[in-house]
Amino acid sequence: MSTAVSSPTAWRLPASLPDDLAAFERNVAQFKEGKISATQFQVFRVPQGVYEQRESGAYMLRVRFPAGVALPHQLRTLADVAEQFGDGILHVTTRQDIQVHRVVVEAIHPALTALATAGLSTKGGGGNTVRNITGCGDAGVCADEVFDVTPHVLALTEFLLNDPQSFQLPRKYKIAFSGCGRDCSGGTVNDVGFVAKSRDGAQGFAVYVGGGMGSSSRVADLLEEFAPASDVPLIAEAIKRVFSAHGNRKDKHHARLRFLIRQLGLDAFRKLYNEQLAALRRQPPALPVLRPISHPEPVSARAITSAPASGSFNAWRTANVRQQKQSGFFLIEIPLFLGDIGSGTLRAFAGVVEKYGEKLVRSTQKQNLILRWVRQNELERLHRELSALGLADSVAPVLRDLVTCTGAATCKLGICLSRGAAKGIHDNLLRSKLDLHSLGNLQINISGCPNACGRHPVGHIGLHGAARRVDSRLVPHYTLQFGGRVEEGKTELATGRHAIPARNVPAFLAELLGAFEQSSQRPDFHAFLRAGGDTLIDSLVAKHKPVPRFSEDKNFYFDWGADEPFSLAGRGPGECGAGVLDLIEVDLKSAAQSLQEKQYFSAAALASRALLVTRGEQANNDKEAFELFQKHFIQPGLVESRFQSLVTLGTRVAASPNPATVFAAPPEEVANFVGAVQNLFKNMDATLQFAKRTEPAQPLPPAPAGKLADLEKDFRGVVCPLNYVKTKMALEQLKSGQTLSVLLDANGARNVPDSATKDGHEVVSITPEGSASRILIRKKPKA
Repeated sequence: MSTAVSSPTAWRLPASLPDDLAAFERNVAQFKEGKISATQFQVFRVPQGVYEQRESGAYMLRVRFPAGVALPHQLRTLADVAEQFGDGILHVTTRQDIQVHRVVVEAIHPALTALATAGLSTKGGGGNTVRNITGCGDAGVCADEVFDVTPHVLALTEFLLNDPQSFQLPRKYKIAFSGCGRDCSGGTVNDVGFVAKSRDGAQGFAVYVGGGMGSSSRVADLLEEFAPASDVPLIAEAIKRVFSAHGNRKDKHHARLRFLIRQLGLDAFRKLYNEQLAALRRQPPALPVLRPISHPEPVSARAITSAPASGSFNAWRTANVRQQKQSGFFLIEIPLFLGDIGSGTLRAFAGVVEKYGEKLVRSTQKQNLILRWVRQNELERLHRELSALGLADSVAPVLRDLVTCTGAATCKLGICLSRGAAKGIHDNLLRSKLDLHSLGNLQINISGCPNACGRHPVGHIGLHGAARRVDSRLVPHYTLQFGGRVEEGKTELATGRHAIPARNVPAFLAELLGAFEQSSQRPDFHAFLRAGGDTLIDSLVAKHKPVPRFSEDKNFYFDWGADEPFSLAGRGPGECGAGVLDLIEVDLKSAAQSLQEKQYFSAAALASRALLVTRGEQANNDKEAFELFQKHFIQPGLVESRFQSLVTLGTRVAASPNPATVFAAPPEEVANFVGAVQNLFKNMDATLQFAKRTEPAQPLPPAPAGKLADLEKDFRGVVCPLNYVKTKMALEQLKSGQTLSVLLDANGARNVPDSATKDGHEVVSITPEGSASRILIRKKPKA
């Protein structure tokens, strides 16, 4: 099979793409026929930029756009693909990719083929690969830049994506290019960052390494103060080779490049890097050729005319139009609320792009689009055309640049509906009487979980989704962080550990920004924090932290935009096992928060509840939590007997009207108890066991005649993840090679087989039985 590119492209697709597409077609067919498992299919598709969404059977295609550069015919193809194969909505990401959502498995190959004909590809859009290389949206037109970094982004993309090793790394590998020290592209928080420099008239880069955002964010270290621009491919490849050879391939939570540098130290890493760089210089690979992007001819002073003064035009021009460094030309920001644009709008917008400037568009890390090289006397006509498409909003930058990931609406790792929270913040601020334009370029970044796809660690105000348990129910929360920024030599990560309920976030932010608006430090948010803003935040958190009981206000127990009570259902990589860890971590974090707030009964009850899921138990109230903890953890000796009195006290007072007032356990004893449960969790193994058996398991008798398996269990009515916990416990009773038959509801029949496969067991068959399904599992052989 061959896939011809029939149109101009900004970068050349990998030579392997036709073979990749043919392999994709085969894998889809084999997956549908049951010849390969969901896990095997996942291993193939994710590095190709195809992710399964939270909604079962729906997939997301992440189309890469190096430096965000997109041509009009590519926009039309994207619109066609989203309309024909997806849900008709395109989503711009914080790495300048554009995503197509809700593609069914049968449509993946046709969609990828259609994209390839326009010079577009999802390859490397996910998994342990070289991800989309980002570049400043105003590269080539910025007055502060040293030089245009765009050709380097495109050339390095071509160079790295043609190497098969770029798709077999320990973890994802992210690279960014910035044209000056303002570091708009975030090179100082990427795995590798190139910041443009000039020395003695020669172009080059400062090179940063080991940055990144997520649960363990890190500012990058300076690796090279100045490297000639021609060395960019060799430097990126040398770092990649060190990462590939020494990165952690066993623990994906500590596999990013920043963990390797933290482990080795920068000096030891630099030594390995220099060795690889020297080897590449001795036998240099074929290096890419820089291809500069052409621009319109300069405008003479006589060709510039004044724009008419209409109210809507002037508001739009003030909010979204900036003068380029080239006289007579302007850059126009196209705001996309939540980073979304409909297929019909994108198709029509492609026609607009063809009429103006350089006849291409750039996506930005703030999830907007940018047109450049527009002449002053074209601005009014452009405004009319954009207004007709609904793309000429003139909201203040704090709302125009509000960044959010897709969150739990589609992402399997999402905890909260971050897009719903962003809409709540947006609408509440619009209703407020604040002068939002006076807040300058204040940046609010929202992620649905700690993984930072919404870049919350570098926002002036950053929020990431979390879950807490209140009154035995899960409540969506956001952890608040403040003071992030990106600038060479000044990059700071936002800090803060306060969490408030999702329902109160818009009101909290409105009060905080109201105080900022009135402060003498405005628009410098960092100065505002230093001048007492931190103290104000503490008081506002205390005001907005309380959660009423469900009977008093159930809205707190529903996420933004949700019509069902908040839960972690559907979270994790398609496996119930991930849900077990999620529930445990929620309860332990809630217990730690209660300790901090001196709510000692709540802390003890939450700690008692945390590990019950590993025993297939689910407490309906605090009294049951204490009783079950006594049965499963104190009696077997997994937790020290000295906590017996604390647990007994908790059991006795739990049913009283206000147990917190009569729970008289010493605070230090409660803290020790919470710590003991936390340590027990840290020592839990992959089978959810806390201590290995000292006696060998007794062999099961032969299965009676007529039995389907060596052991049969009926887990209908048991919800995820408890259904898989009980399945794991049943498998523990078996010897290697024996079989377990479990009867499950429809939801369990989707999740349990994938979880069993990931744990190394063999799913022999899945057979419908009425409204349920029977799963036959053969226990994995001993390692």
